[in-house]
Amino acid sequence: MSWVSFLLLVALVGGGYLGWVWVPIYWDHIDVKQSTRDFMNRAVKDRDDAALVAGLSQKLASIRKVRWVDEAGQAWEAPAVDVPQQSITWERDVESKPPMLRVSFSYERVVTFPWIGKTRTKHFDISLENDLTVPEWDTK
Repeated sequence: MSWVSFLLLVALVGGGYLGWVWVPIYWDHIDVKQSTRDFMNRAVKDRDDAALVAGLSQKLASIRKVRWVDEAGQAWEAPAVDVPQQSITWERDVESKPPMLRVSFSYERVVTFPWIGKTRTKHFDISLENDLTVPEWDTK
């Protein structure tokens, strides 16, 4: 085995390890964006903003559960994406042309690196806008 083959093998193993650690974090971030857009689309017809924010918060908490072990050795599960309703900024502007909805919030994910015992916190920001105009389909 030459040193180039060894270097390629190390790069492949290292890239696989980092992919195994980071891909689920970013996959969940895509789910967070899709869920937020889903609730923003529901707001076109549903005017109950408090219920939509509560539903969004519950949906985000259900994306993935992570397992934690405390100092006493007790294992417990918690939502990987925990965004309380109070942290979600939900602004419906019906006076603008066209009417707009702006949703923003931040959340953090703890990234655990297996086998080396390290953790890191990754911060994500969501800031989306949606047109609230009700579509009118021509039925001719």
